[in-house]
This record gives sequence, structure tokens and C-alpha cells, in this order.
Amino acid sequence: MEIVVSPGAEEVAASPERLADAPAAGSVEDSRAGGGAMPQSLEVLRTALADLARGLDSRFVAAGAALSQTYEIVERLIAALERVTGAMDADGAAAAVANMRATADRLIRLPQSQAARATALRDVQQIGVALRGEISRVNRTLSFLRICGLNIKVASAGMAEFSDFADDMFVKLDVAEAEMARIGVEVEVLVDLVPSVFRVEQQLTAECAAVIPRVPASLAEDAGALQAHQTVLAARAAEIAEVARDVRSKLATALGALQIGDIARQRIEHVVTGLGMIHDAVDADLALDADAAAAVRGYGIAMLAAQAADTARDFQRETHVLTQNLHGIAPRAAALLTFRQSGDSGGDSGGDSGGGQGETTFLSGLERSVAEAESVTGRLREADAQSQRLGEATSAMAAQLAARLRNVHRVKDDVQHMAWNTDLRSYRMGEAGHGLAVVASEIRGFAIALEAMSGRIGALFERLASAAGAIGRPEADGEVTQPLAESLDRIREGSVRMREGLAGLGDDATAISDMLRTTTDSVDCHAVGGTLADHATHLAGFGATGDDCPDAAKPALADLLDAIRSLYTMAREREIHRQFALRPDEPTAAPAASDAEEDDDDGLF
Repeated sequence: MEIVVSPGAEEVAASPERLADAPAAGSVEDSRAGGGAMPQSLEVLRTALADLARGLDSRFVAAGAALSQTYEIVERLIAALERVTGAMDADGAAAAVANMRATADRLIRLPQSQAARATALRDVQQIGVALRGEISRVNRTLSFLRICGLNIKVASAGMAEFSDFADDMFVKLDVAEAEMARIGVEVEVLVDLVPSVFRVEQQLTAECAAVIPRVPASLAEDAGALQAHQTVLAARAAEIAEVARDVRSKLATALGALQIGDIARQRIEHVVTGLGMIHDAVDADLALDADAAAAVRGYGIAMLAAQAADTARDFQRETHVLTQNLHGIAPRAAALLTFRQSGDSGGDSGGDSGGGQGETTFLSGLERSVAEAESVTGRLREADAQSQRLGEATSAMAAQLAARLRNVHRVKDDVQHMAWNTDLRSYRMGEAGHGLAVVASEIRGFAIALEAMSGRIGALFERLASAAGAIGRPEADGEVTQPLAESLDRIREGSVRMREGLAGLGDDATAISDMLRTTTDSVDCHAVGGTLADHATHLAGFGATGDDCPDAAKPALADLLDAIRSLYTMAREREIHRQFALRPDEPTAAPAASDAEEDDDDGLF
């Protein structure tokens, strides 16, 4: 079938102005007789396509750089916001706030706890006085028992049996007197400790009267308000971070979509190079007559026009998706500015986006409360330490005294047993043993009195242990373990971290919005896609196809198509190329080495 030159070629233009007067494809200039120059109208179109390719490259490279910079800003913003959400826990500020509130609660309850501790201290003092009296009575009783032992020796007139009883009793009494002496020393140490604790408590009472309940109530209120404020900031930072992560995800998608610019540029460049290859091939093959040359030229241009038209369709479709995606990011970026503006207008942040003014207010209040409460809490820690030492010493002493008292009680049992033995033996002696029986009866009486004293001392020891427990357990009221100034420093550190994390939000949000706006404008390629489609239509006007190709043209055309095919870097180009195969059995794939290279390239697109 004869190759037909498509009508309308005279209307093809690289731009409406430049191609308006371009010569028609069938003019004398386009004939083989015209020499080696490419037809002017086709050259104009080829130049326009080359210019378009260069413009795409600069447009999309700039857009890619802007999006990459935006992505880095978003990454930095997310990292800062994540530090904000962890600032309280990371620096222990939450624990410091809790310590402040516990201190405030302890101070508010301090008058009641002081009253209870004062009662316990008075109990210890009273118990010490009572123990002094009981110890004195025990010692007198032990002395009377020793006299009874001497009387046994006298009444028995030196009888060995009774003399041995008396000597054994003296040994037991030595043990009891030694234990009571140690008990007496320990009781005196305990009684001497109480006045110093009383003095600290009295000083604490005087200082508490000046600040309670006003200062602890203010301390608790300020600490609670700051904690609530920082909780709001942390929640806001988490919300902003979630928006920023969404922006980051969309940016990553947009960066991937930007590849359409490079794809379109390469395909247009291949079309431009192919036009030159067509001209060179026709011009170089002198064996082609005019019809064969026209067939080769028309068929090759038709194939390249199809490539250009397919590129235009892909470009318009993908840039539309890209633009829609960028437009979708804009509202999320605007949300970041909304967060900034809500911070500027006050709201929960009490000031800027970092809540600086609000935190300054809370921290100033805390500093005043801490300064007023610090002397009291310092005295309270001293009182706690003194009471703890007294309580521990008293508890340990009570346990030791009880052990010593058990030793004295065993002595009482031994002495009482000796008295019964003496009584029995003197009874067998008849009238001669009357004196010994009287002494034995006195010993039993003293032993009974000693048992009653031991019982009273044991009861006092139990009261002492109970009082020691009441004195030495400040943690039951919420022990103040951390100085308020240290807690304030921790809170201030956490606040600074939060403020620094949110400080750049406004600038970052503005930068993100500006870059997105610039990028969206630069890749708004609706006009570019339309121009490319127009060029493809105009190029098709130079092409020609037919059911048959002159036999004289087929070898040159096959070589030309193979040469053009070697330019391709994308699978889609090869698919369009296959539609122009001259023969059904024409290879649809390049040699193995080329396939490997092309497959590698295809993976990029």
C-alpha cells in the first residue's frame, strides 16, 4: 500500500508562533532533492521538544530538592516533638511534682502528726521515769535477797549444805544486779535523747505556725497546675507529632512520584534523538529512492509521534496524581500552623507555642512557695531524722531490755527454788531449823515481789516499743526525702526541654507550608502536559503509515527501528515500539546483554 502523508502537517508548530508559517511536509524542502538539511518545520518541532525536555529537568530537580528539604524539616520537628512527650519522665520532673505534692500533704497534716509524735515522746519520757523507779526497787530487792543469803549462813551455823545454797544464791544475784545495772544505763541514755528531739519538734512547731496551711496549700496548687499544664503540652506535642508523621508519609509518596519528570524527560529526549537518527539514516542511504525515503521517514516519525503521545498521556496522568498528593499535604501542613496560632492566642499554653508564659507564671508561683516552705521542710527533715534515730534506738533498746529482763526473771526462779529447798530442809531439823525457815519465808516474799516488778517492767517495755514505733515512722505520713529546691530544679529542667522542643514549631510549620506551595507551583504541569500533547499531535502530522512498506525501504527501516530501539530505558517505550513491528516475527526483546541493562533501568521506574 502506498505511504500516505498525513494532512495538516503544515499546521505543526513548536509553539503557536514559531510553527504558524512552517513549510508543509510535502514541500520541495522536504524532498530528497532538497539536500541533507532537515525540513525546517520538523527542525522547529524537534527544537521545541528538546527545550521542553530541558525545562522539565530543571523544574523537577528543583521540586525534588525542595521536597527533600521539607522532609528533613519534618523529621527534625518529629524528633523534637517526641523529646517533648518524654521530657517529664526523662528528667524525673513528674516524680519531682509528686514529691512536692506529697510534701504539701505532709505539711498540711503536720500539726496532727506532730501532736501524735509529741504524745509518743512524752510516753517515752514517762516510761523512762517509771523504769527508773522500778529499777531502783528491783535493786533494793536484790540487796535484801543478798542479806537473806548472809542470814542463811549465820542461821545454819556454817552447815555446808545451807552455806552452798547461800553461795549459789549470791552467784545468781550477781547476774541479776549486773543485768539491772545495764538496763539502768540504757534507760538513762534513752531518757537523755528525748529532750533534744523535743527541742527540734518545738522549733518545727514554731515555724509551721507561720506557714501552715497557706504555704503547703499554695505549693500543692502550683505544682498541680504546672503538672496539668505540662500534661496538656505533652498531649499537644503528641498530636502535632501525629500530624507531622502524616505529612512525612505524604512527602515520601510525593518524592517517589517526582520520578515522572525524569521519565518524561528521558522519553522526550529519545524522541528528539530519534528524529535526528531518522534524518541521518535517510540522508546517508543513497540507495533509497524518493518513495522509499519517504516511507522510512514517515514510518519512523509516526512511531516517534506515538511515543511522544504516550509520554504526554503518562505525564498528564502522573503529574495530576502528584499535584493532587501535594494539595493533600497542604491542609495537614496548615494544621501545624493552626497549632502554632492556638499557642500564640493563649489557650491552654498560656502564651507561645511552647507555653513559655504559662510555665513562667507557674514556675514563679512554685519558686515563692518553695522558698517559704523550704525552711519548714528542712526542719521537718531534721525532725524526721532525729525521731527516726530515737525510734530506732528505742526499738533496739526495748528488745535488749526485754532480753535482760528475762535473765533477771530466771534469777528470780532460781532464788525462789532455793528458798523452797531451804524451807524443806529446815523443817526436817525441827526446832533447830526454825531460824532458817523464817529466812526462807522472807526469800520467797522477796522473790514474789521481784516477779511483780519484772511484770511491771515488762509492761513498760511493751509501751516503750509502741511509742518507739510511733516516733520512728515518718514515712507513714509521707516522708520528705527530696529537698523542694531539688524538685523545683528538676521541674524547671523538664519545662525548658518542653519549651525548646516546641519553640521552633511556628518557623518549621511556616517553612513547610512555603516549600510545599513553591513545589506545588513548580510541578503544576497542566500547561506543560498540554504543550507536550500538542507537540505529539503536530509530530504525527509528519508521520505516515500503511499496510505495506516498499521492499526497498524495509532493510533501511528495520535498521533504523533497531537503532532507535537501543535508546530505550523503559519498558513502556518498548511496548509502544512493538506496535510498529514490520513483521510478526520481529524480535520483541533486545539481546540478552541489553535486556539485563534495560531490566535494571526498569526497576527505577
